[in-house]
Amino acid sequence: MAESAQGRRERSLVEAVERFAPLRRLGWAFLLAWVFCVFYTNAVSGYTGAEASSLAGGGAGWDLFFTGLPVSMSVVMLVLIVVMEKRLGSPTQHAALFWIAPLATAVSTPLLFCELPDFGATAALFVVGAVLTGFGSGFMWVMWGEYYAKVTQEEVEFLAPASAVAAAVLVLMVSAMQGWMALVVVTAFPLMSGLCLLLSWRDAQARDATAEYRGAAEQRAFAEAHDSARKGLPRVLKSMGRAGFGILAACLFVCVEGSFWSEASGRDATASQVTLVMSIVFMLMVGLSATAGPRRVSLSFLYRWMCPALVVGFAAFIVLGESAGAYVAYVVAIAARFAFCLITQMYFARYAVQGAATPVQSYGLGWIFVHLGDLLGVVALVLVEPGVAEGAFSLEQVAAVSITLLVSATMFVLSDGRAFAFGAAGNEDVALRDARSKRETMESDDGSVDEAPSGADDTDELTARILELARRGGLTPRETEVFDLLARGRSIPYVRDALVISRETAATHAKHVYAKLDVHTRQELIDLVH
Repeated sequence: MAESAQGRRERSLVEAVERFAPLRRLGWAFLLAWVFCVFYTNAVSGYTGAEASSLAGGGAGWDLFFTGLPVSMSVVMLVLIVVMEKRLGSPTQHAALFWIAPLATAVSTPLLFCELPDFGATAALFVVGAVLTGFGSGFMWVMWGEYYAKVTQEEVEFLAPASAVAAAVLVLMVSAMQGWMALVVVTAFPLMSGLCLLLSWRDAQARDATAEYRGAAEQRAFAEAHDSARKGLPRVLKSMGRAGFGILAACLFVCVEGSFWSEASGRDATASQVTLVMSIVFMLMVGLSATAGPRRVSLSFLYRWMCPALVVGFAAFIVLGESAGAYVAYVVAIAARFAFCLITQMYFARYAVQGAATPVQSYGLGWIFVHLGDLLGVVALVLVEPGVAEGAFSLEQVAAVSITLLVSATMFVLSDGRAFAFGAAGNEDVALRDARSKRETMESDDGSVDEAPSGADDTDELTARILELARRGGLTPRETEVFDLLARGRSIPYVRDALVISRETAATHAKHVYAKLDVHTRQELIDLVH
């Protein structure tokens, strides 16, 4: 027994090492860290925002220009990628983009922070940098999305949290640097991310990782669903329901909430680093809540933790005042934004895996809404900050109005059951739906499965065979659902997600199914059914 326990421990250690190796699969961390360093945390500073506006003579127009142009270019590029997919194919089909996109993003970085004596030359270089930022980062977001949609859902639920935490650590490292060294390191992030993406994509192509998640029988249906989605972008937008608005609203309020600390109290390196450490803790909590046990990677889960957190941040302005309140709000905003990126990265992958949208559409549209939310947040700040500075209204009043709008937006989004719904009409697993619809009528007093009701004549032959074997083996209704999916070639990770149970529970049910039907492998199970 002791040797068996030791063997299990050694096997667990080996599996843990294998999950982290090769490290290139965590390359999304470099792209995420680049975004936070350049746009969200001001880990690298230069002639952007207030500094550039002041140099130009001030004015809301220059504020909006220097803070909104890079985001606007990203939105434009993502729209083009999604719209042109039907004609040009996905970005990963073009080998040159694996090095052009990272290079363009890297080159854009110093241009965004270039400091020249002449303001006109600085602004011109900034425009070039913004265009390159939109081009390069737009392609990289979508290409990493295609990779996440290519690997199994189990790998996604490991890679996304690990990469998000690694990104926060990278930002923490950059925040400890000063001057040109920080800029050089941040400039290298897109290049590192691009190299990791290229190597990881080649690995995924070689082993066809999606086949591990979907059974072989479902590959054709998956391809047909993606072909249909590629032809019908309006249908994809309709299937999202209010999800796009929900993502946009979340980013808007995060942008507003986290922008007053730098204005009110100035930047403090130690305080910023404390914020990043707290963000790591918060991400780990959210990631474990979303992936441990029954899966909760959904828009409703996103809002259930994000709305209260943002309300706390806005309330801090009212309770603690502009100085301490602004810092608390900044901590909440940065932590929420990191966790938001973590959840949405898994969220978009799962939506694409369902076949309702291509990976380009899922990630492209998703990040369009993210950037639109950021852009509207910038516009809101440009409108609000002068009024606060002139005393037309107080920061506490802005916080109170923001809380009201945030709660209203949350109620509006959560009242729509279609929002990024998994298993929507037309895409739901037919066998699983049939098994669930008969659950009440099949269950006898002892919890076993009885004969299918007489009204079940419309079920297909395979389903009828599965129900017959389930009755003979004395399977419970839940075991019958697991048996149905396994018999159709589904994997344990798929069973876990489809039935909203933990992996351990799914594996236990599968073990019981094997024992009751006297089979030892999934292939024996499939042979028995067919």
